[in-house]
Amino acid sequence: MKSKGFTLVDLLVVIAIITLLMGVLLPAGAAVRQRAYRMVCRTNLAGIGKAMLAYSDDNEEQYPKAGWPNSSWSREGELLGWANQDGRHYGKPGSDVTITSSFYLLIKYADVTPKQFVCMGDLGTRVFKLSDVMTGILDPEVDDVTQVWDFGQKDDMKTNFVAGQYCSYSYHMPYYDPITDDPAFPVTPISNPASPLCADRNPYLDRNAWPYLEGKCCEGDPNEDCPTWHADGYYYDPDKTGNSACHRREGQNILFNDGHVLFAQYPNVGLSNDNVWKNWPTTDAPATAEQWQVGPTPYCDTLKRPGEQAPKGKRDAFLVGEANINP
Repeated sequence: MKSKGFTLVDLLVVIAIITLLMGVLLPAGAAVRQRAYRMVCRTNLAGIGKAMLAYSDDNEEQYPKAGWPNSSWSREGELLGWANQDGRHYGKPGSDVTITSSFYLLIKYADVTPKQFVCMGDLGTRVFKLSDVMTGILDPEVDDVTQVWDFGQKDDMKTNFVAGQYCSYSYHMPYYDPITDDPAFPVTPISNPASPLCADRNPYLDRNAWPYLEGKCCEGDPNEDCPTWHADGYYYDPDKTGNSACHRREGQNILFNDGHVLFAQYPNVGLSNDNVWKNWPTTDAPATAEQWQVGPTPYCDTLKRPGEQAPKGKRDAFLVGEANINP
């Protein structure tokens, strides 16, 4: 009489089949998950764009710009007076403000939630809660995020770039930069519809991107395969080191001034097919050189590299934000 049930061989065959299926399905599942992250981030940016347009209707056709008119960007990632209640122009005239504090005006005045500024593909970023960053200035039991002016302030040791850990997106540069001496070129609702307005996190300001940027994009080492433009005009970046880290370097979501969001395979989608992560210099430079990049990264000794002048009439702002250092 034959015994019923699985033999050892049968079990080994079943285990082998299950292992094979897992090997096939797990990568496919990861790819599906990444596409879902990409779609959610795209939806977030589209919603932010609509909120910015609504904000401009109530603010003299200007997109959110925190601080006083002559404020400059704080490369330290710190907003002075982040919990002040003295009106929209907080701090002192001319004081440093963060890019994220401009985004934060949408939370205060346009009904955008902190969750909308988090891309799940941006590793280490989390939804902002006032109770996470309380310093005793406000009542920690009242977690009303509209009480403050930014995604947190620096810690007591002045080492953590707190705001950058709660916001995954970069914004056009609306401020004068006192270090590079670059003037502001803010985008407005009446600017060129093709102007990049917001995007995923700038890789040069992203600790998740620095491992693959190491040695490639700071000093222009000719032995490195850096993203560049060839003499015949096409953008060259075979290993995609110039892309945002949010989506496995496959590309970046970019919101344009006309409201549409594009998942761009490469970041050269500015008004002149220029790199949206890099700024144009204001001084004469060789016409064959690249744009300047913005710092900081632990691999860059200087804040910018040689660059060519922007094409006349097509100068557009580059996209920056606070670094996500020390989560």
